[in-house]
Amino acid sequence: MPSTAILIGNATYLGGNDLPCCRDDVLAMRELLEATSRFDTIIDCIDLDADAMRDAVRNALPPEETQSELFFFFSGHGAQIEGEFYYCGTKFESRRPNETGVSHSELHGLFRTASPTTLVVVIDACYSGTPLVKRDVPPPPLVKDGFRNVFQFSSSMNDQTSMGGVPLSDYTRAFIEASIRKTEGAIYYTDLSNTLRDNFIQNDGQTPFFVYQGTGRETLVDDAKILDDFRARMTARLTVPDAGADGTSTEEVSDSGTSSNSHLLVEAPSAMQLLLAAEGKIGSPAQMKELIGSLFDGLKAKVSAPEFAEFFDTEVSEHSRCYEPTSEEFMIRVLSREKRPDRLVTAEIKREKRKANPWAVASAGILAAIGQDYIEQFDLELNCSLERAQIKISLTPKFRTLQRLVLVMSCAPSLEHCYVFEMVTKHPRTDWDAFSTDGEEAVKRWYKLGWDDKIGWLIDKVCDGLITAVKNHIDEITKRLSER
Repeated sequence: MPSTAILIGNATYLGGNDLPCCRDDVLAMRELLEATSRFDTIIDCIDLDADAMRDAVRNALPPEETQSELFFFFSGHGAQIEGEFYYCGTKFESRRPNETGVSHSELHGLFRTASPTTLVVVIDACYSGTPLVKRDVPPPPLVKDGFRNVFQFSSSMNDQTSMGGVPLSDYTRAFIEASIRKTEGAIYYTDLSNTLRDNFIQNDGQTPFFVYQGTGRETLVDDAKILDDFRARMTARLTVPDAGADGTSTEEVSDSGTSSNSHLLVEAPSAMQLLLAAEGKIGSPAQMKELIGSLFDGLKAKVSAPEFAEFFDTEVSEHSRCYEPTSEEFMIRVLSREKRPDRLVTAEIKREKRKANPWAVASAGILAAIGQDYIEQFDLELNCSLERAQIKISLTPKFRTLQRLVLVMSCAPSLEHCYVFEMVTKHPRTDWDAFSTDGEEAVKRWYKLGWDDKIGWLIDKVCDGLITAVKNHIDEITKRLSER
C-alpha cells in the first residue's frame, strides 16, 4: 500500500495577518519527511483557499487507493467557531467558515475514505487543540472501518494562540528538533509528543495538545541514523550564533559554513558597546509622534476619496487612549505574548476562578461544566503620553439594507517598535437609526514597525482591506436582493 504526505502552508491572507514563516514551515517539514524515505508521495502546497485545500487532499487520496500511512501537516491561521475547528483558507471569513475554511470534521471525513493504517496529523495553528475523533468516551484501540492508529499533534489548546517565528514558527521548529533529538535507535511518534510536552511545559500561553490511539510502536523512522544528513543541515540552519554590537558573529566561520574553533574569537563587546547599540534602536517621542501622525493622516486622506461617497457617509474620530472595544481583546492577546523590554503599554490576561454554582453544574452536567471554572479578564492600559493613539473611521450607510463598517487603527508603542493593529468590523442595525456596538470581523491584522520604517505600503494595505470589505458587503447585499 502507498504512503502519502500532504503539507499545506498558508502564508498570505486576504483579511488576516500574513504569516511568512508558514512557507518555511512546509519546506522544512518536506525535508524531514524526505529524509525518512518512508513516503511514496509528498505533496506541498502554499497559499491555498478552502476549495484548493479540499482539492489538494482529494487529489492526493484517490478513492480506490488504500493508504498504508497518511501524514497531514498544516501551518497557518486556525479558527474556533461554535465548537468546530477550521483550517483557514487564504480568503477566510469568520461569517462563512464552512465555505472559506475547511472544518476538522470535513477533513477527517476525507481522510477516512483513504482508510490509512496509520494517520498522523500535525497542526501548527491557533486554537487547534480539537479532538480528531469526537466521542463522549475515549475511542477503543481499534476503530472498525476507520483509523487503526491515530496521532494528532496540535500546537495549542482550543482557546490559545500559536506563535510564529523566524525562520520557522515556534511549534514547527520544536517538532523538527524533537524529530532529530535521538541519534540512535527508532524514533517513535510517542517520543515526539513527550519531547514537545517538555519543550512547552513552562509556556502558559501555548500548550500542545495530543490525540493518540495505537500500539505505541509506530515510528517516524526505524533507525535515527537515516536522519544524520538532515540533522546536520537543520542544526546548522537553526543555530544562530550570538551577535556582537555590529551584528556580526562572535565566532569566525570556516569555508564550509560551520563554526571553526581553530580560529580566534572576536573580542566580546563591552557592556557600554551593547548599551550604545541598543540605544540606537530605541525611538524617541518625536519619532513616535511623526510615525503615528503620518499613518493616521495618510489614512484620512485615502478614505476621503469619493470611493465610498455613493453608499456611505464617512466620519473620522481620534483618541489619545485605546478606547474602542472592538480591538481591545485582539491587542491584549498579541501584546501579552510579545517580549517587550518596557511597560509603555500594559496588556495582561488574568484568569480568575469562577465562584462555584452548584445549580449551574447540576443543570449543565458535569462534562459541560468542565473548563468553566475560570474566567478571563483583559487589562489594557496606555502608560506613556500619546496625543494620537487610535483612529476610528466609520462608514455609515445611506441605505438601510446596508450595515455600518468601522475601521479602527490602534498604536501601541514600545521602546524599539510601534505595534499597529487593524480591525474592520460590520455592525447591523439595532434600531432605525442605531447600530450594534459589537461587530462581525471582516479584517484583523497587526504589524510591528521600526521607528524609521516607511509606512506608505501600510496605508495602502489598510485602505485596500477596507475597500475589499465594503465591496464584499455590497455584493452580498445586492446578491440577496436580486434573489428575491
